[in-house]
Amino acid sequence: MWGRPDILWGLLALAIPVALHLLQLRRFKRVAFSNVAFLRDVQKETRSRHRLRNLLILLARLLAFGCLILAFADPMLTPESKAGEAGRNAVSIYVDTSPSMMASGESAPLLQEAKGKANALVESFAETDLFHVFTSGFSGQDQRFLTQPEALERIASIQLSSHSPGLESVMERSLDQLGRAESVSRRAFWISDVQESSHEVNTMMPPDTTVSWHLLPVQANPSPNLWVDSVWFETPLALPDREAELHVRIGHDARDGVDGLPLQLRVDGVPEALGSFNVVPGMPTDTVLRFTHGAPGPHLVEVRLDDAPVSFDDVHHVGYNVSSGVKALHWSGGALQDKTTQAVQQAFESSDGLVEVDWVQSLPTSPALMGYDLLVVHAIDEPSLGAVSLVREFMSLGGTVMVLPDSMASGLSWVAGEASWVRGEGRVTEVQWSHPLFKPVFRSVPSRVDWPAYDRILDRRPRAQEEVLATAANGLPYLTRMPSEEGGDLYLLGTCLETGNFVRHGLFVPTLLRVAESARHGAALAQRLDDTEALTVPRQPGQRRDHTWRIVGVEGVQVVPEPRSTPQGTSLRWSDALTEPGGYTVLRNDTAVATFGLNHSPNESNLAVWDVEAWRERTVSLGWPEIQIWTQPEGQLRNLVEQHISGKRLAWYFFAAALMALAFETLLLRRWNKLFS
Repeated sequence: MWGRPDILWGLLALAIPVALHLLQLRRFKRVAFSNVAFLRDVQKETRSRHRLRNLLILLARLLAFGCLILAFADPMLTPESKAGEAGRNAVSIYVDTSPSMMASGESAPLLQEAKGKANALVESFAETDLFHVFTSGFSGQDQRFLTQPEALERIASIQLSSHSPGLESVMERSLDQLGRAESVSRRAFWISDVQESSHEVNTMMPPDTTVSWHLLPVQANPSPNLWVDSVWFETPLALPDREAELHVRIGHDARDGVDGLPLQLRVDGVPEALGSFNVVPGMPTDTVLRFTHGAPGPHLVEVRLDDAPVSFDDVHHVGYNVSSGVKALHWSGGALQDKTTQAVQQAFESSDGLVEVDWVQSLPTSPALMGYDLLVVHAIDEPSLGAVSLVREFMSLGGTVMVLPDSMASGLSWVAGEASWVRGEGRVTEVQWSHPLFKPVFRSVPSRVDWPAYDRILDRRPRAQEEVLATAANGLPYLTRMPSEEGGDLYLLGTCLETGNFVRHGLFVPTLLRVAESARHGAALAQRLDDTEALTVPRQPGQRRDHTWRIVGVEGVQVVPEPRSTPQGTSLRWSDALTEPGGYTVLRNDTAVATFGLNHSPNESNLAVWDVEAWRERTVSLGWPEIQIWTQPEGQLRNLVEQHISGKRLAWYFFAAALMALAFETLLLRRWNKLFS
């Protein structure tokens, strides 16, 4: 290809020396001789040599002038298939700024190596080319073309980000910007550590063939990494001044075992617990941190370990709420004076204010019902479809329901199908003491227990995901729990309270209180930075709609979210305003109502990377076009660009050929006669 093809019009000037040659042909004079036989032979030889000399001189001049013209036209060799389609390039450069790029490379952190390669790429192209530089943050300001100086300035300002987009998103963003350039050769480069989690290609469509794609890998030094994968509470409800157990799962890719690594727990920035953990190759580590819950209200928890050099995933942030108590609604089909109704009421009232119970004979409106944590459905005879729908909605929003049948087993079709009583006296034979519902009740597994007695039991088989917490003598379930995907659970007692001795048994009150404590799941609230960008705050009964909302971070970050009213409550959306991991507090009219944590994706913590040749073979097997992989160091990128893209410049070869042609012409002019003398 030619860098300046317009200069090739200068080849027409080669007609000038040809014309001069024709005009300067030598004319011989005729001289009379008596015997010209010998002279005729000499004349033929002289004319032939002279004609040959002139032709050689003309050829040398044409060659010299032609080579000079071709040299100034900037000839280049361009082996790439997309080269030569246009004289100008549109270059899209992606610099991976995901957290894994803080790992150490051969001579510097991976991000510094990536920035160095990006600089070398930009400097290797012409100043007239178009440049598109963007990072993992997908900033809106990067959706435009830059000049060469602007591109170098943008690369210098690149910093690590908390986002880790997949390869498909990166290629789509490059293609979107390159599609805005016309009459150019489109070239895309991505500089990355080729992490397995972000460069999986099995589900991707082959990239656009109108773009020349290039991968420039940067390789980290082998180093094990540890990260906090997830945390959860042992008990679902957090109560003031109660002991708490926070389970911590730690992921790692270590090949050797290590013991006694430190782990720290902070609540609202204050150290609350210290622990240690061991690392066993090939499996995650689970440990427990114990502390005491504080005052009622939302709190922020921070679990921290110490791991260098990759430290972005050493801290895990979660938010949770300490409740002052549990609000229970006792929906009973009998009068308040009934013995069984009074037994349920008295069981909750014995909690010393932990459970606040209200008794009703008909369900309240949906907003009022959503203000409760537990709904006890006791001896309801054939509830209406509207009531059943309201109960299901309550469960879908995280509320817990406990169903206590009456002596007729009526009104259970919505929860137990067409179940009927199996009559016959018996006792409970087995209780799952290790289940979280019963585990806090007894310090050790009791022996010689006087089990609850019954004279009837529901004839039904547990569902697939239903947990049997207590079993009757005939093998039928006495108490079961059906977990809900939304968080609310359904407890079903397999007998009635009117008969048997369950209401007088020592297990009755602890069972109801533990169901109440487990009613509203107080799980640690944590989200991923690359996942959800919204949080739903449950609506309180009688809550007004004219509120002002703010989200405040521990580093002073403040965001005004976009509130939207939903059946579950108020959904607060922050789009891409929150970009850094940490603990955040939701303020409603300057009052803290919720907390949550934002954390990196655990996939980013797994630093396993592709072998570039294996990755190339995978793309070829999937029918992808050829992806150029440049593993050379930064100093060799200019040569690679010249050889594969800009083309190998041949101007100096043409200059050398022109000099040789001029030297040959000089030799002919000065040494011709001596050569044939």
